[in-house]
Amino acid sequence: MTSALDPTTTYVHLGEGPEVQVLPVTEDFWPTIGERVELQRGRLVTAFDQDRDWTTWEMHPDGDEIVLALRGALALRLEAGAGESRVELDEGRYVVIPKGTWHTADVREPGRILVITWGEGTLNRPR
Repeated sequence: MTSALDPTTTYVHLGEGPEVQVLPVTEDFWPTIGERVELQRGRLVTAFDQDRDWTTWEMHPDGDEIVLALRGALALRLEAGAGESRVELDEGRYVVIPKGTWHTADVREPGRILVITWGEGTLNRPR
């Protein structure tokens, strides 16, 4: 049966085949994501409510990432090579973050973002 889902509590995995996998976000989702081999290939579609600046930098060495501001506004800080740049995202705007680019975000106006990520090899570091 098909029903409407909340993108902050139910994620979608777009694997290498034609099927879509619906994933309920339980308490152990993020702590055990590294053990979920089936999620390492393909793209994970997630949504997050944003009310504060990110506390870490992240980088996806094997694939690009899309960040779409569904509502609110944020400034993405991108670090590639020797420099840092900023991309301002207002409601309804998105950016493609190239693979290998470290990124974090400053929330200018609380809201919600939709993220489409190639998850394999994702790295994090403190901000």
